[in-house]
Amino acid sequence: MLAPIIQGISLGLVLAIMIGPVFFMLLNTSIKKGFKPAAYLAAGVALSDILFICISLYGSSRIEGLNTHDKIIGWAGGILLIIFGLITLLKKGKVATEGLELPDDSKTLLIDTAKGFAMNTLNPFVLIFWLGVTSAMHSGQINEASEKLIFFSAVIVTVLATDLLKAFLASKLKKLLTVKLLTTLNRISGTGLILFGIRLISKM
Repeated sequence: MLAPIIQGISLGLVLAIMIGPVFFMLLNTSIKKGFKPAAYLAAGVALSDILFICISLYGSSRIEGLNTHDKIIGWAGGILLIIFGLITLLKKGKVATEGLELPDDSKTLLIDTAKGFAMNTLNPFVLIFWLGVTSAMHSGQINEASEKLIFFSAVIVTVLATDLLKAFLASKLKKLLTVKLLTTLNRISGTGLILFGIRLISKM
């Protein structure tokens, strides 16, 4: 059971350094409203990821009987992750200052949670990403239900923990944001996704 934990944490760390709208919204919320609202925002993002993971796992379970297509499905998922990695790797960093100036329109912590959930859910690439992960795992090393649960739990806990850390260090992180730094983070996370996709393919 150690392998799913290690792989889950590894993927979680790769996702943690990816820069996107959620990252800037998290910093904005923490700087303007404090750590607690930002934590609820991060929780909303985590709930959205959990929803997509459940959808992806349910979808993959519908094709469990298609054993002759296991390799194809696994390869497709791995290749999809590699493509995501390449896109991230080649993406130039951009300091989205407008993302740090969002209006303070939320009045309750529940709304902050809903904002995090909605922003992540409305991003079509999130579902495609999780479909890629579950497809690659379909014929890979992690195929038992208990192992998948441990793997995805490790991913979500890692991402949530790092998001909370970002919220806690928001004011310091804002000062460090440069195009060069964001480009470097994109390259690191992109490389990580490519390696993760290759690893999943190699296990089939």
